[in-house]
Amino acid sequence: MRTFIQLCRVTAMRALREPVTVIFAVLFAPAFIGCMGLIFGNNPVPEFGGKGFLEANFTAFPGIVIAISALIIVPVDLVTQRGAGVLRRFRATPLNPALYLAADVVSRLTLGLVSFAAMYAIAVLGFGVRPASAGAFISTLAATMLGLAAFLAAGYLIAGRFRNVGAAQGLGNILMYPLIFTSGAAVPLAMLPPSILSIAKYSPMTQLTYLTRGLWEGEGWGEHWIAALILLVFGTVCAAAAARFFRWE
Repeated sequence: MRTFIQLCRVTAMRALREPVTVIFAVLFAPAFIGCMGLIFGNNPVPEFGGKGFLEANFTAFPGIVIAISALIIVPVDLVTQRGAGVLRRFRATPLNPALYLAADVVSRLTLGLVSFAAMYAIAVLGFGVRPASAGAFISTLAATMLGLAAFLAAGYLIAGRFRNVGAAQGLGNILMYPLIFTSGAAVPLAMLPPSILSIAKYSPMTQLTYLTRGLWEGEGWGEHWIAALILLVFGTVCAAAAARFFRWE
């Protein structure tokens, strides 16, 4: 346990020394909601059923941030570390790759918790977006962390399969855009063709959007257990594959 805690500290400190990691792991989410709020505001409008833009769309934004951070930034970061020989140093130790990945996940989740808590706080305090209750706020934040953990595992899997930064980034983009645009995060699901929607509704990103929206509006986990289960299974499968295919160099 002491080794794991120390490894978590090392990975967190390394991440905080990288400007790109700090921007996307800590600052991106609060900056994103701040920009959306300043540009579109939250004044009630008929187009959103009497709700403001942020009130109607806010719960989809965490999925966009997660997709960019986990499917693009994480693979690029890890492949860059591998290319620079940073990960090779760990190979000389008896460290298990799964333990290293777990420590990196914990450090990134910790940074993510700070980031998304700030994002939600800005939405509530700065722009008047209101959850159904304090419990709904906490549940939505917990669901966001579940989604972040699941997609981080996918990011590690991408990083484990490529040695080239461009290839990892390319695959991340190929996965990210369809996930975002078929999840309701960027385009309302009602606008999707029925054939696309019939497939997209089972996407883990779509399920994350369903989950955060429902919890924010005061619905319970029991009403969205399928969404939570899909995210959990998706994350578990990706994590197992990432640990299996991870390479130090």
